[in-house]
Amino acid sequence: MARLGSFAAPVDLPDHLRPWRAAGLDALFLPGGLPEPAAGTTPVREADAHALTAPQDHAVHCASPESLTAAPDLDWPEPWRAIAARVRTKPQIIITYASLMADVTGKADPARRKLFQSILAYMGWPQGTSLFWPCTDVPETSTSPGLARNVFLNGTLSFGVSHIACFGAEAAHIGAALFPPGSGDPEVRVLTLPAPEELLGLLPHEMHRAVAVLKALPFE
Repeated sequence: MARLGSFAAPVDLPDHLRPWRAAGLDALFLPGGLPEPAAGTTPVREADAHALTAPQDHAVHCASPESLTAAPDLDWPEPWRAIAARVRTKPQIIITYASLMADVTGKADPARRKLFQSILAYMGWPQGTSLFWPCTDVPETSTSPGLARNVFLNGTLSFGVSHIACFGAEAAHIGAALFPPGSGDPEVRVLTLPAPEELLGLLPHEMHRAVAVLKALPFE
């Protein structure tokens, strides 16, 4: 399933698909995914578009923010389905990092958990403001390369968040590829922060300075 509307903004559509989009079609079923450009000429956006094509046995569907209560019914694989099932209020920001999948699948690092508890306490946001949503899969168990990015993209659009906080270079690269500056209406702003490993061990005032961009967000 190739969606022409849900992420047409961050992905450059091939010329032969543009008339379909202009006619109002927002999805096409393409068993092989979007066509790949010739080797050596692949822009980042087109490469990511191919990686975002979900395999047929893991179809991913988007829901509008207004139908957020139906999120648990979306055909997302675990653990995303379980995470969505616990959402009770519309989040305003997604928090993600490369090792988040391990933290939500029984392999949590106690130090990392304590770190993010401290960060959220410092933020002082109302309950439900943030949502931890994995953007990568566990390498040793991944059977569908690109599936995690697909679910991450669809989740971001479904929940209708305005910001993504990407901790670490890998998460930041994924966020920037899916939501480049100036794309989307409304635009999803991607914030790049240090990796959790870089924040561990910092003194409180150092950690506060490192996440100052989050503290400045106007969430109420």
